[in-house]
Amino acid sequence: MLKTPQEFKRENVKKLFQKVLRDTKTKLAPLSISISESFENDFTSVDLQFSEKSSEGEEVVSLPGLKAKGFVDGLFLGLHKRYSEDYHSLDKIKLVDLMVNPIMKASANRGSDAKTSVVFRVEVNGHGVSEFEHESRSMIYSSFVSALDAFQFYINCERAFYKIRLAVDDAKSRNRGDILQSCLTDLSVLTEVNTYDKK
Repeated sequence: MLKTPQEFKRENVKKLFQKVLRDTKTKLAPLSISISESFENDFTSVDLQFSEKSSEGEEVVSLPGLKAKGFVDGLFLGLHKRYSEDYHSLDKIKLVDLMVNPIMKASANRGSDAKTSVVFRVEVNGHGVSEFEHESRSMIYSSFVSALDAFQFYINCERAFYKIRLAVDDAKSRNRGDILQSCLTDLSVLTEVNTYDKK
């Protein structure tokens, strides 16, 4: 299958993570999710727990009792609440499509055990749409992983952007035009997927 321009952009950005952040990339991995719904009210209660690995080490993040309009809303509300204060570019992210595709050929029995592919299509205004996909036997688990992947990607974009900005300032102060040009090229890769403004 042919790759979209957005997929090429994301691949270039991920290569930049490797170059700029190396082993200090933020990594988010699911641990547990609990969902409670009642037909008597309009809210879904979501409890999230995931690991966050960064340059400061690894910690378990617990987000209990999130009240939302469905569990996908709970995922996005919880992750946004956790990270948007530190990463303001996350305010520009919007979920524009959710695709759930059962893979019936993977079923061994009645079809109900088939794997499911979940795709989150996320839009940043003026920067196009990116897709985050995961496949498993649980629609809920795959949604959790896809949401974590989306936030992890944009968090690392912002972290890389400001790290390169520091290198730009350093290159200017040392009159290193070669390094400056390389940094500006890297910044242009990151600004293709989002904008970064400190509040």
